[in-house]
This record gives sequence, structure tokens and C-alpha cells, in this order.
Amino acid sequence: MARCVAMFVCLGLSYAVAAGGQTPQNIATQASATPAASAARASGPISLPNGTRFVGKLTTKLDTKHAKVGQPLVVEVKKDVKSGEQVVLKKGSLVKGTVTAVTPYAKGGSGAEVDISFDSVGDKNEEQIPAHFAIYALSAKLEKQPDDMYNSGGKQRMATSASISGQVVAPHDNELRPETTGIFGFTDLELHPLVKMTPPTSTVNCKSGNIVLENGTELVLVAVGQ
Repeated sequence: MARCVAMFVCLGLSYAVAAGGQTPQNIATQASATPAASAARASGPISLPNGTRFVGKLTTKLDTKHAKVGQPLVVEVKKDVKSGEQVVLKKGSLVKGTVTAVTPYAKGGSGAEVDISFDSVGDKNEEQIPAHFAIYALSAKLEKQPDDMYNSGGKQRMATSASISGQVVAPHDNELRPETTGIFGFTDLELHPLVKMTPPTSTVNCKSGNIVLENGTELVLVAVGQ
């Protein structure tokens, strides 16, 4: 009888090993790997593909008369940004950058100029992740104009012929689109999206006065690297 009991115990242990040798600790570890936990990991920050374009609104003011190197700049994303069907950047996310060089306007000088580098992005309630962006369009903050001022096609039509390095002075509806390129509502302003790649830097200059980008100025930003 004792031998039978011993054999029974041995068979029971063999069955446990054959079943995977799961101890309470193993079971607890596996229980934590639930679909919900996997989904939480999958919902982390997603890298923006290079070339991703979106419209943002400046939430800080920039004036070359008073700006200093290191001044922070913040742009709020206006609409969800998608890659295919997936939202990679939520509406309200913040793109952060700094003034990396600035020259105020002076009579007899070469004009005002400012270098801007955007280097991080993130949801308002989440940690910023490294990402670089270049400015491909600027639209001054203007009041809505009467509809009859857009009978030539408005901003969308102008965008097809607008030069990035030049000026466009015309009434506009203040509705930039991600594909828009150019300058709208500014006089004598020039925009150079990528004057440097390390780090990616955009330059704005003006020969006739200081550069003033009000809180509410719209920009088209393009992802140019993590």
C-alpha cells in the first residue's frame, strides 16, 4: 500500500511538470499579461513618419524686438493627425520649441531675423517625446473678412503659387490646410523651412521691420526627424 501511495504521488508530480510546471507565481505572472495590459502598452507614443504635415496655432507671442535666445515657443495642434486610419497626434497636443537665434530690426541693418527649432511633441497630459518639425506655412492672425473678398479662390488658390521665400499680401480666411505652403497676411516676410538640419531649424526674416508672430498665428509644421 505504501508503494502505491508513493507511485500515486510521483504520477501527480509528473503530471504537473508535463502541464508546464506552473507554480502560483507563474500563474500570477501570466494573469498580468491580459489583453487590457497589452493594449495599454500598444497605446504608447507613436513616432510620426517624416513628411507628416499638420496645422497648429501659436500659443505664445514672438517679437524680434524683445525676443531672446532660448525663448520657448508652443504650438497647439488644431486637428487629429492621422497616419492611415490611426491617430498619431491628438487635437490639442503641444509642439514645443525655442528661439535659437534672433536679430532685431535696425535701420541701416540687414533686417530682422529669427531662427526657430521645434524639437518635441506630446499630449497636454503626457510626457513630451523628441520630434523635429520645420515650418512650411505661416498665416497671420486676422479677423474674418467678408465672403466677397474671396472671389478669386481665397487662400487655397493662392497656396499653389505662393513662394516660401517671398511675400503674399492678400485677404485670407485664416484656414490653413496641412498641404498649404506659403506666407499669408504678412508684409515683406520670408520663410526658409530648413536652413539647418542639426538641429532642424526654420528661419523667418523681414527687411522692413521687426517680425511679430502673435498668439494665434497659424503654422503648417512638417515632421523632419525624431
